[in-house]
This record gives sequence, C-alpha cells and structure tokens, in this order.
Amino acid sequence: MKGFVSTFFVCLIVCGVITFFFAGLILNNIWNITIVIAFLLAVLITVFINQESRIEELEKKLEELLNNK
Repeated sequence: MKGFVSTFFVCLIVCGVITFFFAGLILNNIWNITIVIAFLLAVLITVFINQESRIEELEKKLEELLNNK
C-alpha cells in the first residue's frame, strides 16, 4: 500500500504540471481531471511493479527446481 500511495502522489504531481502547462486554457475543472488521471496511472504502475516482482519470484523458484533435479 505504501508503494501505491507514493506512486499516486508522483503521478499526481506529474499530471498537475502537465495539465498546468498544456490544458490550462482548454479545461474548466483541471484538478478533478488531474486527480483521476493520476489515480489511473498510479494503479497501472503499481500493477506492473507487483507483476514484475511476482515474475522474479517465479524465476527464482524455477531455477531452484531445475538445480534440484
């Protein structure tokens, strides 16, 4: 959960900066859109990070099984 919260805040800052420079004149409600986009990015990044750690664990277990035989 700590990883998700920190990823969310980093995404929130990045999205805020991007929205400030590129979409400030186009959109009326910038902060709501920024928070939604940052939340979606944080969810995607967290899923990919967790998937990567699971793949590494599976690779280690597979190497152990192959070395035992």
